[in-house]
Amino acid sequence: MADNNKNNNQKTTKRRIVRRETVDIVKLCAFWGIFLAAALFIASGILNLVKISFTIISILDMIAKLALLVAVAFPAYNYVRGKAQVWKIIYWAAMLIYVLGCVFSVIPR
Repeated sequence: MADNNKNNNQKTTKRRIVRRETVDIVKLCAFWGIFLAAALFIASGILNLVKISFTIISILDMIAKLALLVAVAFPAYNYVRGKAQVWKIIYWAAMLIYVLGCVFSVIPR
């Protein structure tokens, strides 16, 4: 009986460690995504004031938008992971639309 209890405690500990590491990675991505996006938005604003090439500014904006995507994508996926299949489909469709919107906003018309 004591061995069975010890075995259950080990399984519980492993689950907590894996979950904690996942949460830490999500927090890390969220922080750096927001930080990078803010820095790139400021840089593109300064470059716009100095009349630097529109292509450089649009590329910096795209990178900032993709950084925000990374910051939001992991928590959003953790939310839909336990939901019904339709929510996962909506998540992936929204991700695809967002990425395509970022990419096509950079392509000059």
